[in-house]
Amino acid sequence: MRIARRSLFFLGLAIVSLLLLEPTPAEFRWVNLSMAGLALFWFVLLSIEDLSQRRQRPTRGPEGGETE
Repeated sequence: MRIARRSLFFLGLAIVSLLLLEPTPAEFRWVNLSMAGLALFWFVLLSIEDLSQRRQRPTRGPEGGETE
């Protein structure tokens, strides 16, 4: 199983947002948490989409034509 680049991008954004939580002033930490939550939301959705598309791809038959 391989995760697509766009999913990993949002996972990276979530990690960076959480790493920046400590140096952020207390009154603005909600921004980091909300951005991390939003990035994790997109990571999960895009991963599910990628996994579902991989299972639905048609396979090639012995003559090179697509079969279901």
